[in-house]
Amino acid sequence: MSSSSSSSSSSSSSSSSSSQPNVTAQIQPSAPPADNIDAPSSSRQRSMNNEVWLEPVVEALATQLAIDASHFHGRLSAASALAIIFQVCSTWREVSRSDLLWQRLTRRIWRRTYRLRDTWQLEYIYWHRTARNFTTGRHALVVPQYDPGDPHQTLICRCLTLSDTHLACGFVDGTVRLFDLLTGVHITTFWSNHGHLFGPFSQSVSGIVIANSNLATIVFARLDGDVYVAIINESEIISGSIAARRAISGDVVNNGVLVEFAGCSRWWIGLFAGHAGGAFQIWDALTEQRVFVGGSLTDPETVQGWHMLTELVEPVGRVRVTEREFVVACTSSRLVCFNLRNPEVLLRDVGSTTGFVVGSLDVCQEVFVVVERNGVGTVRRVGSFERVSRLRLRGSWLRGLLGGMNLGYVITYSSGSGLLRVWDIHEPAARLCITLVVRDDGEAQVHGNSMVANQTHVAISSNDSSIHLLDFSVQ
Repeated sequence: MSSSSSSSSSSSSSSSSSSQPNVTAQIQPSAPPADNIDAPSSSRQRSMNNEVWLEPVVEALATQLAIDASHFHGRLSAASALAIIFQVCSTWREVSRSDLLWQRLTRRIWRRTYRLRDTWQLEYIYWHRTARNFTTGRHALVVPQYDPGDPHQTLICRCLTLSDTHLACGFVDGTVRLFDLLTGVHITTFWSNHGHLFGPFSQSVSGIVIANSNLATIVFARLDGDVYVAIINESEIISGSIAARRAISGDVVNNGVLVEFAGCSRWWIGLFAGHAGGAFQIWDALTEQRVFVGGSLTDPETVQGWHMLTELVEPVGRVRVTEREFVVACTSSRLVCFNLRNPEVLLRDVGSTTGFVVGSLDVCQEVFVVVERNGVGTVRRVGSFERVSRLRLRGSWLRGLLGGMNLGYVITYSSGSGLLRVWDIHEPAARLCITLVVRDDGEAQVHGNSMVANQTHVAISSNDSSIHLLDFSVQ
C-alpha cells in the first residue's frame, strides 16, 4: 500500500472562507463554521456535511484511540480500533495512507524507532503479525550452524542474549559465539584467555550484554569476575575467532563468584556470591571504572556461589536491567529493586514464604515477571511494584522452570517436560495462549540452562550442548 505524508483535506464549500481549526493535544473536533450551524454532538455519528474534519485531527484521533485500545485491551486490539476509524467515510479512510500516522503508532505501540521495511505501515503490520504468532504458536525452528571443526558438541552453553539481528551464546570455556538470527549461521567466536582456573567452570560465561551506541559492542563476564569487551562491526566482522579485550580483571578470592552479569549502554552490573556485603558491583560502561560495591542480597548463598566454580548447579541469583536503568535482582529467598544511579537506596526489598524460582525472573521495558515455588507468577511494574497480571502454573510445570518476557507476553519453559508456554499478560489474570513441544519425551530429562526472549525469537540452551532457537517473526 502506498504511503504519503499527511495533508489537510478540503473543507465543504459552505465553509471555505472560515478559519482552520486548531489541533490540540486533547484531540478536539474542529470548530463549526460561522453560519448558525450548531456544534457537533459528542455522539460517534456526526454529520460530516455540517463540520470540518481536517486530516490532522482525524490522524490524532486515530492515534489516540489505537493507543487507548492497546493500553486497555492489548497491542493486537489497536488494529481493530483503527479499522473502525477508517470505515467512517472516504475522507477518514485517506488517513490510513499517512506514513506519519503509522510511524507514530509503530513507535508508541511496538516501541520501534527505526524502519526496516519499505513503509511505516508495513513496519506496523509486520510487528502486529509477529505478536499474533506468539498467541497462535506459528514459528520456525532455526538450527545454529556451527563452523566445521568447532568443538561445540563437548561444550555447554550457560547463558544467552538476543539482539534484533544476533544470538550470542556464552559457553563454559569462556567463549561467546555469535549467530545470525535469520539464517542461524555462525558469524564469529569471541574468546577470553586470562586468569587462573579456580575450578572446571570458573571461566564459564555468566552474562552477556549487547549494547548499541556508535558501534555495537558485546560485553561478557565470567564466573571468576573477568569482564571482556569486543566490537561488533557488521561491515568488518571477521569469521573465526576473535580475542576479546579484558576490560576488568576479576578477583574471585576477594570479591566472590560473579554469578550473573547484566547492563546497558551506560552501566554494567555484576551479582556476586561468596563474600558478605558485596552482592553488587556496578561499573561505568564508558570509563570501565567501578562506581559501587555493596548489598547483602546473596549473603545467605555464599556456599552455593563457590559451588558454581566446580559444579553445574542451579543459578544462585539473577539480575536484570530495564531501559530506564532500574535493576531487579533476586535469589531464591529475596527480591530487590533499585536505580543504577542511586544503588544505595533499595526501592523494594521483598521476600517469599515459598521461595522464588530464580530462573523465572526477567524484565521487558518497565515491567518484570517472577514465579514463586507455589506456582504463582506475578508481573509487576518496576519501581512501584504495581501488579499488572498474574499467572498460575501447575506444580509439575515448575521442574527446571525458565522464564522470559517480551511486549505483552510471558514465556515459560519447563525442562522436565520440554514444553514451552506463552501467556498473554494484558489482563489481570494471564491467559495461557499456547503450549509448544520443544523437546520430545525421550529427551525430557535434559536440564535447561538458560532461556532468552525478545519480540521475534525465543532461545533455549540445555546441558546436553543443544540450543533451540524458535523464530516467531513473519516469514
